[in-house]
This record gives sequence, C-alpha cells and structure tokens, in this order.
Amino acid sequence: MIYLNDKYYISRGLHRKCYIHPEDNQKCIKVNYNDGAEEETNREIAYYKHLIKRKINWDSLAKYYGPVETNEGIGHVFDLIRDADGQISTPLEHYLASEQLTEKYYDALVSSFKNLKKALLKDRIITMTIKSKNILFQHQVTPENAIESNGKNRLIIIDNIGNATFIPVANYLGFMATAKIERTWQRFLVAIINENKQNRLIKKLVQDINSN
Repeated sequence: MIYLNDKYYISRGLHRKCYIHPEDNQKCIKVNYNDGAEEETNREIAYYKHLIKRKINWDSLAKYYGPVETNEGIGHVFDLIRDADGQISTPLEHYLASEQLTEKYYDALVSSFKNLKKALLKDRIITMTIKSKNILFQHQVTPENAIESNGKNRLIIIDNIGNATFIPVANYLGFMATAKIERTWQRFLVAIINENKQNRLIKKLVQDINSN
C-alpha cells in the first residue's frame, strides 16, 4: 500500500489526481477521483499496454509502469517529467499564452513541435485529442541555456492518449493511424491559434511548425 497525501500532490485533471510517487520522485501516480473516471482510465491503460507490446520509443510520451495500490484506490505509475534543474516541467499552454515566453523559446518550440509530430507518426501514437495543457515542455538542460540548446528541449504528452473507436482498427493499420494522427494534429494547431489570440506570434509559430 502506498500512502498519498497533500505533501505529494501535483495537480488534477478532469478525472484523475496526480501525485509524486512517495518512493520515487522520478515517477508520479495518477488516481481516479470522480464517477466516470474508471472507464476513461481503463481505455487509456489498455492503449498504453498496446504501446508497450509494440516496444515504442517513449521520447514523446510519459512512460507507463503499471498499477499500484494506494490509500485512494488503484493508482497508475508514470514517468514524472522534470527539467534538468529538477523542477517538474511546465505545461506547453504556459509558453503559448505568454507572447514573451513564445518569443524567448521560439526556435526551441518550433523544433520541439516538429519532433513531437515525427514521433507520433513514427510510433503510430494515437491521441483522443491533443491539448497544450496535456503536454509538458521539458528543458533537458538548465533553463538559462535552454534557448541556445537546439534539440535539448522536447514536448511530452502526459494525458488523453488512445482510441475511443469501438473497433480501434487504427491501432493496428499503419495508414489509418497516420491519417488519424494527421487530422488530430491539424485540429490541435487550429486550437492553439484560437486559444491564444492575444499572442501575436502564434499564427507565425503554426506556419513555421507546418513548414518543411
């Protein structure tokens, strides 16, 4: 039994709360906290198991390690994404909401977006939706050097993966997975523009992300 309390609490989403793992601060534990959460969690965990069987590269996705018993019910263990300075990485939405931060990390954001899409296509990782609040922008070097360190930043999806289709053939057929990922990606970029209209750099950022 693993005991969770406010000391380890990180945040909560629509269905789950997230805690630092009390026995391993490089991992986190997600636990359900409301009705309806179990179905969503079971769907996502089934998809993680599918990815594990396929032996994907976990560079763009928080790795899943399995279930554990906690005082708040069954929890699920994932990598806890931290920056090089040890701080928990910040959601992408933070960098897109601030024009100053977008400008500061502009080149790193463009390359990280492109690398994320390449990784999703390469490993055929299907997401329900892609939302900037469910992606962390990780600095793999200290933040002071992150701007100049091309390739030392990455975007990592931490939630909302999988396929809600009753018979998820896209999980298994490469061309269908590619088409689904492309559609979801373009909807993601449109959402970024609509959600950050106050940021004058966002449209240009999306154009550069889409460029070859």
